[in-house]
Amino acid sequence: MPDLEFLFHPRSIAIVGAPSDPANLAGGSVFVHALLESGYKGGIYPVNPRACQIMGLDCYPDVGSVPGPVDHVICCIPASGVPRLIGECSAKGVRSMSMFTAGYSEADGHDYETERRLALLAREAGIRLLGPNCMGIHCPSTGLSYQPGHSQEAGPVGVLCQSGGNSNVLKFMGDDRGIRFSKVISYGNAADINEADLLEYFAGDPDTRVIAAYIEGTRSGPRFFKALAGAAAAKPVIVLKAGLTEAGQRAARSHTGSLGSPADIWNGLCRQAGAMQAHSLDHMLDLVETALYMKPPPGTRAGIIGWGGGASVLGTDTCERLGLSVPQFSLRLKEELAGFRLAPGASVGNPVDSPVITMPSQLVNAMSVIAGSGEVDLLLVQMPLDVSHALQRPSVWEATGEAVLQGQERLGGVPLAIVRPHTAHPDSMAHFNAFRQRCAAAGVPLYPAFSQAASAISAFAWYHRWRTGRLFPT
Repeated sequence: MPDLEFLFHPRSIAIVGAPSDPANLAGGSVFVHALLESGYKGGIYPVNPRACQIMGLDCYPDVGSVPGPVDHVICCIPASGVPRLIGECSAKGVRSMSMFTAGYSEADGHDYETERRLALLAREAGIRLLGPNCMGIHCPSTGLSYQPGHSQEAGPVGVLCQSGGNSNVLKFMGDDRGIRFSKVISYGNAADINEADLLEYFAGDPDTRVIAAYIEGTRSGPRFFKALAGAAAAKPVIVLKAGLTEAGQRAARSHTGSLGSPADIWNGLCRQAGAMQAHSLDHMLDLVETALYMKPPPGTRAGIIGWGGGASVLGTDTCERLGLSVPQFSLRLKEELAGFRLAPGASVGNPVDSPVITMPSQLVNAMSVIAGSGEVDLLLVQMPLDVSHALQRPSVWEATGEAVLQGQERLGGVPLAIVRPHTAHPDSMAHFNAFRQRCAAAGVPLYPAFSQAASAISAFAWYHRWRTGRLFPT
């Protein structure tokens, strides 16, 4: 594992280029605000020769004037001043620098040579670089952050993200889902610390159980493959690769100076390395949630308990199309399920389509019977968490949802997931989000749609087949 642990435990941080006007929302102000809000306990030192104080903090004309040691620098000055700053940092004993500064390989001129010389200069000075063109480090356990407004509760998900904007979006979306992060690293153009370094680090990081990566390009294909395969052998790895189309490759080059990869090459690389592929930030979080909360299913046979015949039919088609199978239940199992209080015409063949879902004790009994049958590898319970009329008032679904979460202990280890098939009323969203947080606390994945559930669960099942050497047919 690369020796990068020091990045997350700086004793003090200097923000070079922090604007003197706190109303100026340029990068330097955001970094100072984020560190103050996140409760960082070390020294925070704004550096600006034209200011005495910024946000109540003493300001210094240069890094050398800061009293005491400076371990980490956030660079927000124009690119022309960076070589001189590296010299100041070297004299001060700075160990790492995060470069918000842009204008290198991602710029119109694609100045790779200046970026290469910059990385070499930093290496010679004993300084490790994140960036250029990056946001830096978010580490709740040490109070590091580069954006105000994020949860400072630490969790088990480690993220490496070539895009600073996408890293922020991912954190906000994760906060809404109850997902918490060990570390999030925005690394931009990767002139020095790159995606392979970070994968190797997260593979050995005891605070990280699941790794998520947004990547636009790689510095070294062979080293990246080795790092990706090593990380996936240790823990689940989810990769969202941008720049797989011709237009996307052009966009990636102008964003972080990265060269994209054709989709077929990338798909083959991920399958060999054992990485689960995401197709959007939403899909990435579906996969993260699945890897965090779902017990590994031994196969892909799904038992479905649904509400409404049409939704169950569509859900069945969706599961089959996206990699889960929905087998017909045996006569024995059907007869056992028929013993429950089911409405006339209810189906017990898989999916089980019945108002049993509004009767918590009966629902848990049905779940237990299906899970114990040996005919399924996982259980999907469809709950239309809709409060658009009196028959679907929140108290009904709170009781039902709580029964489902409590009932998982009766499933004999069969993995459980909950699916919400649709949203029909604005009031439903708040109830859904509250229940999602409850599911996260109980360790049960909750998906807004069958398509999201099936796509994530089938990928997760594939990953565990890969990890144990029992791959599905290609």
